[in-house]
Amino acid sequence: MARESVLTTAEKDAIKIEKLIFHIILKDQIAPIFLDKVIITESQQKFFKARLSDAAQGRQHVFVADSSLRPKAVEILSADDDNFVRLSKEIAHQFKLAHTNNTSDGVFIVSVASIGARKLLFLVKIDHKTIYQYKLKGNQALLEEVKNTFSEDKSAIQKIALIDTSNRAAWDVLTTDRGARGADNYITNYFRNFLGVNPRETDTDLTKKALSAARKWAMQNKVSIDPKQEISLYKNRAKGYLLNHDRFDTAEFIEAVIQDPDTDRRETLKNSFHSFLQNEGIAGQTFTPKNTAIPSSVTKNIRKTAEGVRIEWEGTPKEHGIYIPNTANANGVYEIRIRTSNIEEIQ
Repeated sequence: MARESVLTTAEKDAIKIEKLIFHIILKDQIAPIFLDKVIITESQQKFFKARLSDAAQGRQHVFVADSSLRPKAVEILSADDDNFVRLSKEIAHQFKLAHTNNTSDGVFIVSVASIGARKLLFLVKIDHKTIYQYKLKGNQALLEEVKNTFSEDKSAIQKIALIDTSNRAAWDVLTTDRGARGADNYITNYFRNFLGVNPRETDTDLTKKALSAARKWAMQNKVSIDPKQEISLYKNRAKGYLLNHDRFDTAEFIEAVIQDPDTDRRETLKNSFHSFLQNEGIAGQTFTPKNTAIPSSVTKNIRKTAEGVRIEWEGTPKEHGIYIPNTANANGVYEIRIRTSNIEEIQ
């Protein structure tokens, strides 16, 4: 089955650059300045690998049927060196033509990378800043660690697309687009048209998934979490985050959901929850949480005992005088306590 997750930490660490070239984008020129070769040192390989690792997350997209980029992506992933350069020029030119508005000077990186037998295509637009400077020698580029071009500053990375044309993932493309806003599904129109993609899931879909993930994770890990916290508290905190933020951030979401007075346990739970969000295809995605995706029917908590006793509430158990332990006592029994000022006979 195709995985919903983005690249895991282990997969990012295993990325190997097979081929890499960049072409120079200048706002005052219609076409890019095309290079035939880029020579990079071993230390610069680490720099580019780090940039590709940065690209290994983002909003998930799928190719539309008439995407003009997809066939080029399929071809370049298996191309020899000469055809790789030729196709990289075509892709860079297509990108520059798609950018009808003003663009900043920079470079457009095309790289084929591998994780074991898996081949991936990385497309990255980086604005000119500081760290490595390129020098042209004919149609080859030599890099020197001086000034003006590639930067460790992540703000210099403007456009990212990680493309997987296999059937390993439920998505085809992961994108990060600093020029986009929430209303654009976090991708500008011209970058979406250049790639030929649509978001795999809506903001509403992702809001529901994030809330559900907090509940499912807490249920699966109830023996590991703070025994004083009923599992509904994790869903409740997830709901609070989603209702009060207009942009989903994975790290912030984890911090909001995982609250624990035990520092060591909190770190362990945060790592566990992050892995769970990765597997669910949520970690690394950016979206606008939708309040309409969180009706009361979704946030209601329901528990049923072995004897058929049903307990329902919204909010926190404490607000309703309910105490439900996460684990059974030494006798294998869950001792549930409910404090109330009145009992109404309904049926």
